[in-house]
Amino acid sequence: LFSDPGFWHSLGNTAIYTFGSVVVASLLGLVLALLTESLTGWRFRTARALLLTPWAVPFVVVAFLFRYMYLQNGGVVNAVLLDLGLIDRPVLWLNNSALALPAIMVANIWAMTPFFFLLLSAALAAIPNEVIESARIDKAGTWSMVYHIKLPFLRGALFISGLLMIISNFNDFAKIWAMTQGGPGYSTTTLVVYVYRLAFENFDFGYASAASVVLLALTVIIAQTFVKRFFRSG
Repeated sequence: LFSDPGFWHSLGNTAIYTFGSVVVASLLGLVLALLTESLTGWRFRTARALLLTPWAVPFVVVAFLFRYMYLQNGGVVNAVLLDLGLIDRPVLWLNNSALALPAIMVANIWAMTPFFFLLLSAALAAIPNEVIESARIDKAGTWSMVYHIKLPFLRGALFISGLLMIISNFNDFAKIWAMTQGGPGYSTTTLVVYVYRLAFENFDFGYASAASVVLLALTVIIAQTFVKRFFRSG
């Protein structure tokens, strides 16, 4: 397995897909949570409902939604970019080996950002008012308030949500398979898709089982590392 180029290629795709999506989605969720923090009443309820809608959509529906949006002819993405003059001809988003994985990551980030927004909004609401008022009395600026006061209180929520989403993305099969089936070629093949191909396309169940054990071991190592750092940081 470790001398198999396909394994290392799928492992690299898994790392890019997982950590790239989680980092971007967590940052977007943090920004949205901070922007909506001051909203109250019906404004907050409306904003929260709209922002949480993508998370309520099933993953397969998200995959097919973005698959049709990325169509070369008739897809809304190419239509908007052509109208804005950013491209001069339709782009093959899911048929281009250099663009397929980033295109899937965009769909994944869209579906995952509301999860971070929800947890971080709850963490922001749990910050003691005394701490915020003390910082305001000391004339802390907006950036100082966010970086020195709020982010330390959000660290626990970021750790937990990040760990859950890393494990989820590490084993994400539905979106990738529904959008590209791991193609073109192996450009969007992650470890879980690689295991599926070994088992149900090549019918090499023993080899697929070995790859599955490695996938499980990597997931456990990542989870254990996160938990240790979380408790070590207090």
